[in-house]
Amino acid sequence: MINNNRTDILDRITAMRVRDETTPKCINYFNFTANNNATREKGGIDESCRTAMVTWITQVQKTLSLNPETVWIAMSFFDRYLSSGRGKSPKALRSKREFQLAAITSFFTAVKIYEPVMLDIDTLIEICHDTYDEYDI
Repeated sequence: MINNNRTDILDRITAMRVRDETTPKCINYFNFTANNNATREKGGIDESCRTAMVTWITQVQKTLSLNPETVWIAMSFFDRYLSSGRGKSPKALRSKREFQLAAITSFFTAVKIYEPVMLDIDTLIEICHDTYDEYDI
């Protein structure tokens, strides 16, 4: 019995290490933004934009009485997406609208997966003051 438990634990640790080694790492995507200094001078995307999105998503989370952990899960999705360099993530690092949309979509995804409540798309659009539509999100 003890030997089986030990083998099971070692198998789980091995699986976790393999997953950790094969999962793409999250990088500081602000360091790799094209023309980073020029972007900041033009009022582009920087760390303050991410902070603003965390603040906004936290306010929405509190207003809807959602679990605070959902905010951090959403930001994990968001950071990993922007770090990936895939899809429209490079565009999101050049456009505030696309940056906000990526954060909102990450939050919506986290709520759908981890919250017991249903956040419908119309409510999310209303929260965003009709800045985005269903097609965007």
